[in-house]
Amino acid sequence: MCHSSTSWTEVLPLVLLGIRSAWKDDIQASAAELVYGEPLRLPGEFFTPTPNVSHDPTSFTSRLRLHMARLTPEPASRHSTKTFYVPKDLATAEFVFLRQDASRRSLEPPYTGPYKVLARGEKTLRLAVQNREVTVSIDRVKPAYIARDDSGTRKNETRRDDTPNTTTTNQPPTRDDHIRKTRSGRIVRFPDYYRP
Repeated sequence: MCHSSTSWTEVLPLVLLGIRSAWKDDIQASAAELVYGEPLRLPGEFFTPTPNVSHDPTSFTSRLRLHMARLTPEPASRHSTKTFYVPKDLATAEFVFLRQDASRRSLEPPYTGPYKVLARGEKTLRLAVQNREVTVSIDRVKPAYIARDDSGTRKNETRRDDTPNTTTTNQPPTRDDHIRKTRSGRIVRFPDYYRP
């Protein structure tokens, strides 16, 4: 604020020129001499101060107050304007996935379902969840896209799995019958001294 200009961007080149041309006793040179090999050519005001500089503290404080009063915060571009995303297909979806807001264990999916939509409100949906009608907010659901012929293929797959395998029933029991498998299909092998 010691310069007549109120904008620091107007004064910055002059300040940098002064820093670069200042004599340093420890290296016996200025920064400009180290970079360019010769001293910078400076205006005469650096060596003799101008006589019309005002050092009145009251004028400085009044100018400082005026400058601070003119400062206004810049409006933020996204300040407190929350936008919500609601899928367009949610208005016509027959089935939806429901987000579970409770704390989950590791690797547990955040959504359950799909659940059938029974009725629609402006901000709510009524769903059939485990033979009960549940009203939930549209913020907790997302549309489920289910293929129409998916139910027929599942019935065929279960029928195929339910038929007994005749090749394994006719064979005598072997040591492989005692092999245990986990739900994921990994074979559990116990040491021989644990086997019956």
